[in-house]
Amino acid sequence: MTALEPLYTAAEMRTAEERHPGYPDTAGELMERAGAAVAREAMRAFPRARRFGVVCGGGANGGDGRIAARVLREAGRDAMETTEPEGFDVVVDALFGTGFHGAPRPEAATLIERINASGAPVLAVDVPSGVDASTGEVAGAAVNATLTVTFHGRKVGVVVAPGRFHAGRVVVCEIGLGDVDTAARGATDAILRTVPRRAPHDSKYSAGAVLVVGGSPGMTGAAVLAATAALRADAGYVTLAVPQESLPVVEALALEPVKRGFDWGDGVDMLRADSLRSNALALGPGLGRTPEAH
Repeated sequence: MTALEPLYTAAEMRTAEERHPGYPDTAGELMERAGAAVAREAMRAFPRARRFGVVCGGGANGGDGRIAARVLREAGRDAMETTEPEGFDVVVDALFGTGFHGAPRPEAATLIERINASGAPVLAVDVPSGVDASTGEVAGAAVNATLTVTFHGRKVGVVVAPGRFHAGRVVVCEIGLGDVDTAARGATDAILRTVPRRAPHDSKYSAGAVLVVGGSPGMTGAAVLAATAALRADAGYVTLAVPQESLPVVEALALEPVKRGFDWGDGVDMLRADSLRSNALALGPGLGRTPEAH
């Protein structure tokens, strides 16, 4: 497993599809795989569900949904395409796909609201309808999915807010596409496994001591955010050093770090001593570009 996984925009997914051997003649083959994957994940996630209502749009996403409905019927489930999502055990959202952006038109927005109000768990096909797959933006009504079955790779829109809050649990299904370079990548569990674990004998000093230097008057927020982030990343001891005139503000904003105020002149020696006791130094958040800062 790699440390970073590719996150796809709509344009990058189109590139991956266009590079598939025989495309566009093989587009139907890809759609069959996608629809079958949706049906498979629907039965896996909702094993007791018998009635599936599939809300389909007019594009490829709707085609995936229609194939999923057919495969569900072949597996003995009651699955039908519908514009009335009420009364089903599971609703499959195949209204809009990765090509959608902006706000849904009023008729589609009303249908999305009915899906959300149906009371049934919702499986979104590739991306919840109303979410921009490339940005995660939600300009109007958007489906609140319990599960999103996406193809080939996660889309940016189901990873970043607010789209991620509409996606529920995300399952990636391979449909035979090759990888392409993506502008965005996401951290995987492999990164977390590289973070050193604290040993029983560790103290706050041995578990990572960080010195943050910055926070000139009017720019204290950056230094406070950096120090707070270090603590949230599990540093054991964080010192926040700011110019003396910023110290009262920082004392009010940051409770957990140790605070030090320094003078621009003789304060350098104090900072040097603190830096020698630290494992990491963050120099510059809100420090400014004055001659004294240099």
